[in-house]
Amino acid sequence: MASIESRNGSRRIVFWHDGIKHHFTLGEVSDADAVASKSSTEELLRLLKRKLIAIPSGCGIEDFMFHRGNPPEYVAPATNGQIDLTLTALKDAYFRSQQKKLEQTTLDGITLHFNHLTRILGTGRMIPALTRPDLQSYVDKRSEEWIDPNVYRKVRRANPKQWKRNFKKPRPQKVEGPDMPRRHPSSATIRKEIVSLRTAWNWARRQLELAPEFPGSGLDFAKIEESLPFMTWEEAERRIAEGDDPGQIWDCVYLRPVEIAELLSWVKERPVSPWVYPILCFAGHTGARRSEIVRVRMSDVDLTNSVVTIREKKRDKSRTTTRRVPLTPFLKKVLSTWIEQRGRGKTLFCKADGNAITPREAMNYFDRALRTSKWSVLRGLHVFRHSYISALASKGIDQRVIDDLAGHSTEQQRRRYRHLYPDVKHKAVTDVFA
Repeated sequence: MASIESRNGSRRIVFWHDGIKHHFTLGEVSDADAVASKSSTEELLRLLKRKLIAIPSGCGIEDFMFHRGNPPEYVAPATNGQIDLTLTALKDAYFRSQQKKLEQTTLDGITLHFNHLTRILGTGRMIPALTRPDLQSYVDKRSEEWIDPNVYRKVRRANPKQWKRNFKKPRPQKVEGPDMPRRHPSSATIRKEIVSLRTAWNWARRQLELAPEFPGSGLDFAKIEESLPFMTWEEAERRIAEGDDPGQIWDCVYLRPVEIAELLSWVKERPVSPWVYPILCFAGHTGARRSEIVRVRMSDVDLTNSVVTIREKKRDKSRTTTRRVPLTPFLKKVLSTWIEQRGRGKTLFCKADGNAITPREAMNYFDRALRTSKWSVLRGLHVFRHSYISALASKGIDQRVIDDLAGHSTEQQRRRYRHLYPDVKHKAVTDVFA
């Protein structure tokens, strides 16, 4: 009836009630406390099913279970939840509260999600009156829209009105030549938009006395297609030639070490900013995320011991963490040269005036550096992270070592690299059927 899940040392209880999945977080508790909470949840579910107890009005079932059936007294607002809160007001209030808590790239993603929500639901939509049918209508409308990947990345920032028109204008899916085909937003993307709304909604319940529970349980989404395993450049070209979506395929490409060296040699000769080449070298030889790279400080680099400290924000939501990554001889040489000529800023990668590089600038200059090369099809600095982990996996490095170097934490992430390990499965099958 209930189960215990562990994520990065934090425990949570997962349970089902009236056909809907719920959970509440316990935090870093002992095994005994987690088991006790699980037993309490199962007993309360049995009593609720037999209608021997009832959840207090205005109290969510997660809070009820977390407090083991004795939640603090809940006083509903006099307006019975009909507070004057529009979708736009919710977005603005939530963003003000999270600006110093979340990474800028995360905030940019949430902003994009709310842009779609307000565009379809309306900026003046009253939050307390939002219903499940409203959200289902949103899901259905988003699923019918079209995305043109050829204009998405370039136009989205430069001309939001044109970007909005392209989302509404239907076009044939298949386009002749090298252009990527138009496609509908994926189910995973639409789910993320609903999750952003749910997160802001639950924040408003805690901070703004919004009484109604989020009405998004049981929404009907299209089936999510699992991302393809990471593949070589040659396999990507073969799949595209056979009709696969180029946008999806290039997202799954990893580069071999010799290909990374070739790409870096190309960038080294390009007339772009001096910090671009060392940043790409750092990405290719540490597997760090874009936001982690621009956050590295001078004090994090230890050339004497050939190691760099990476500051993380994704591994644990309650605190910042770090991991240590060895410097390859190549990267150590590049960084030694860069440190001699860099500006005097606090971060390792900075402009001539000492100002730090932003994640968005790193992405834009990555595109500029590769614009006229065959590498222009790559989808951002994250390809170096895929490539770094894939190279380790292909050499049979222990998964625990890879997790520690890359900061991985979920089984879903690991699955996409597992096929690159020395071909034990292939040998097992051929030994049986030879």
